[in-house]
Order: sequence, then structure tokens, then C-alpha cells
Amino acid sequence: MITRILYNEEKAAYDKAVRHPVQTWAWGDFQISQGHKVYRLGIFDQKKMVAGYSLSFHTIPKTSLKIGTILRGPQIDADMISNVRKIAQDESAVFVKFEPDVVAKVYDSTLNLDKEYPQNLDFPGLTVSPKVAFYPHSFVIDLTLSEEELLSRLQSKTRYNIRLANRHGVTVSRETHDSGFEIYLKLLMSTTQRQGFYLHSENYHRQLWQQLKNTNSIDILLASYQDEVLAAFMLFRNSDRLFYPYGASSDKKREVMAPNLLMWETIKYGQSLGLKSFDTWGCLGPEAKESENGFGFHRFKQGYGGQLVQFVGTYDLVINSQLYKVYNLIDKYRWKLLRLKAKLFR
Repeated sequence: MITRILYNEEKAAYDKAVRHPVQTWAWGDFQISQGHKVYRLGIFDQKKMVAGYSLSFHTIPKTSLKIGTILRGPQIDADMISNVRKIAQDESAVFVKFEPDVVAKVYDSTLNLDKEYPQNLDFPGLTVSPKVAFYPHSFVIDLTLSEEELLSRLQSKTRYNIRLANRHGVTVSRETHDSGFEIYLKLLMSTTQRQGFYLHSENYHRQLWQQLKNTNSIDILLASYQDEVLAAFMLFRNSDRLFYPYGASSDKKREVMAPNLLMWETIKYGQSLGLKSFDTWGCLGPEAKESENGFGFHRFKQGYGGQLVQFVGTYDLVINSQLYKVYNLIDKYRWKLLRLKAKLFR
């Protein structure tokens, strides 16, 4: 096996080798549009690319130092660590954050541990990160099941709410044009402000849409009642998987249960495309408590009968240990201020 940096002409082969949207070539282009530097690396068995990953570097403001990330990439191994370390040193990176798209634990329907896949992550310089990028857990729905089987796995309250939305006449439409995206974005920003959580800027989301809208990998789904959009999802598709990264809902006419029908129609949409799984992009763990931040989203997703999985976790490859400690201390207080600001101005 050899690993090397890829040429632009290898874009198609690379996209076939990766399995998560944030590892695609188009997502790398989006990162570049945000001012970041991206390396795409391919892993070859003789002349065939069998895997790949994108390494993105973000410059720390007002410095020449950088932070690297490989989010939802392949399983970490010694060769990857060696190659990434060399690039990170050349880029004057403080550390590189790894968050593999690799499942470590699977839970059954009663949220008891069902399967465990131990990982060897004992590499020099690799340490458990104090901060995650993605939620460590997610509900994953098996789209190879029949519609009847999927419906039977829903929680009874969720089934009731879907039927209620249908009785009210809620409709769901798929949007592929800028006008649909703008409706979604307006509702997303309104939801963010109302609920007081931190989210990227409008400009970030617009640039993301502009980079991905022509790739056949992104959709906007809108749920409407009496000609008013009450809920909206942005969806990603990659390989045989569907993903739900962003959702928004209005605080109007909540009794018609538009988000419940929208989620069910999203599942059916994934089935219609012949996809195999639907990753809901993150949730709390098996012992989630109502007092935890994000419990509402967790409970909503749990109602659709997906299997709870836990990923291997988040690890930092430390290049400069002294600056690493300073960075984490500053970043800890920075995020406290951002969350406080989001709550104060909702």
C-alpha cells in the first residue's frame, strides 16, 4: 500500500473511495472557499485507490499557526499517522484532530450494549481530544427494510404524530433550486435565534449550498401547511448513505406535527433512491437525560427506530505540546463566550 497526495484528475476515483459527505472532493472545495488549506490523500493497492481522506488546515487568527482536521475519515493506522505528521509539521500545525467514521459500539432497541469493536489507537502523540466536532453517538436507520418494517419500529407517539400531520394535510416537497434553499435558511436562522444555540453564519450556509448544489449530493425538503413552510431539512447523500445534518422548524402551528411527517418522508425518500442507511448526524448517548442540552433533538430522532451507535471518538495528534495546552485553554473560554452570546441575543 502507498499513500500520496492526489491530482485534480483523480476526483471521481477519490469520491468513490470515501463514504462521508465531509470527506468528499466538493466539501474540500467548500473548505478552500472558507480560506482553509486542503490536502486530499489516496491510499493505493498497486494502481487502484482503495481509500482516501481529506486533511484540512485552519489558520489560528492573527498567527501563522494552524489546526488540522480529518473529520469522519477512515480508520486510523500507523501509516496515516506518519503521513499526517509530516504534512502537519510542514504546515506549522499545533495539532491535527481525527474523528473517524468508524463505529466502536452498537446498542440494541433497549439501549443496552449489543456489539463492541475494540480499536488500536495507541500511536505516539495521539491523545483523546478534550473537544469533539461531531456528536460521538448517532441513530442510524436501516433503509433496506420494507416501509412496513420501518413503520413498525417507530415509537407509538411518533406514528401517531405522523398520522396526525397527514390528517391535517401537511405536505412535503423536495427543493433543488436557490429559492427553496433561501426558505430553508430563513427558517434555520429563526430556529437558531429562538432556541439560543450556536450555528455558523448565513454566509457559511450560502457558500456551502453554492459549492454542493450541483453535485447531486444535497437536498432541501420542506414541510408545509396551508401554504406556509413549518419545517425544513438539509440532507446529504454519499455512497449508499443518507445524512441529516441540519433541520429547522417554526414555532407556529406546532399542533399539526410538520417535523414528524418531514422526517418520515425523508426516510421514504432515502428508500426511493435505493440507499442503505440513514445517519441522523448525531445524538446523545444511551443514558441521555432530559436535563442535557440537545435532549429534544435526541428524543425526536429516537422516535424513528434507528439503531444507536457510538463512534470510536475524537483524538488529537499533538505536534507542539506546549502550544496545544495554551490553545485548549483559550478555546475552552472562547466557546463559553459564544454560547453565552447565543443565549443572550436569542
